[in-house]
Parts: sequence; structure tokens; C-alpha cells
Amino acid sequence: MNAMIVARRLFAPLYTSTAADILRMRSALPAVKTLEANKSCTPIDIRSTLNRVQTCDNHFGYQAISKVPPLVFAWSQSSDCVRQLNRDKVPDERLPLASAETPMITAIDFINENVNGHMGLIHGGMTTIIAHSTMSLLAAANAHGSVARSLNMDYRKPIRTGHFVKIHAWLYHQQDNELKAAVHFYDLDNTMLVEATSNISIS
Repeated sequence: MNAMIVARRLFAPLYTSTAADILRMRSALPAVKTLEANKSCTPIDIRSTLNRVQTCDNHFGYQAISKVPPLVFAWSQSSDCVRQLNRDKVPDERLPLASAETPMITAIDFINENVNGHMGLIHGGMTTIIAHSTMSLLAAANAHGSVARSLNMDYRKPIRTGHFVKIHAWLYHQQDNELKAAVHFYDLDNTMLVEATSNISIS
């Protein structure tokens, strides 16, 4: 019998979550309740934000990749974004840019099993796509159009499929039409899993 078929049978519970299951589980997460109660951040619609700048959906073309879109919140200019981050993990030169209209966004995303690399773990390339897509969404919330010129990934710990992650993406530098952005992935115990930075050209 094919090894993948055997593995799928062994891990059958990981492959049974419907969109309704994911939405129900997500709505009950303390991390989501905390974000919904925070007056400094508001939910944003991914598709309308990206369509406004005619940016392709990338990971957020979730119909083929994930059963439901990530839940995303935008932080206001007046919010203390630094409090949301692990301050000891962010060097001074990479603190959130207070002058940006939307200095930071936070996403709660379900890592579906169909993005496996090894069984039960997300493929590293998929992690890169999610990081790029989240920073692209952040750029779209602040500009008319954007193109990523570089992306640097630092994989700290494996990301498990069938679980939720919390993703913070923020701007930390702007000069003329150049932005610098960073992203951190956390599990729901606030353990950092991945960090990345990107240089982005905007129009």
C-alpha cells in the first residue's frame, strides 16, 4: 500500500476539519477574543484591500490552499504595537514605524494539512509564501501598489499543520518609495516560530 495512503489513514483526524470546524475553533481562541476586544485594532477584508491595489492574492487565494481565509486585524497609528511583540526579539532599528497609516497587522491563520512538507509539518516554501503575502497585505494597506525586492527568512521552530498560528507583520522603515517590513510567526503559546524581513518598493 502507498506510504502516503497509510499516513493519511493514521493521521485521519488531521484531515477532517471542515471550514465550519475551523471557524468555530478560531472564534473560541483567546488570541482572537483579545484582538476583537482591543479598540486599537480593527478587522480588515483581505480581498477588498488587495483588489484596491490590484495585487494578486498569493496565499490569500485560499480557495485552493486553505479552507478559510486568515482573520486579519489592522493596528491604528496611535496604537502601541511594540507591546504586541516580544520586545527582546526586536532590535531598536526594527521597531514598528509609528508614522505609517497602518503600522502593523496581525493575522490568525489555520495551517491546513494540504501544505505539508513532512507529515504534520508545513512545507518551508509555504511558510515563505505566507510571510510574503502577509507583508504584501500590510504594504497594500499603506500604498497604491507594491513589489517585494527581497525576502529573508529565519526558521526558528517547525510549524505544525492542523494548528493555528498568530502572525505579526509591521513596517519599520520608509524612505521615499522604499519600505522595510518584518514578520513574526508565533504559536498560540507565544513561542516564536519564524521571522522574516523584506524590502518593498511602493507606488
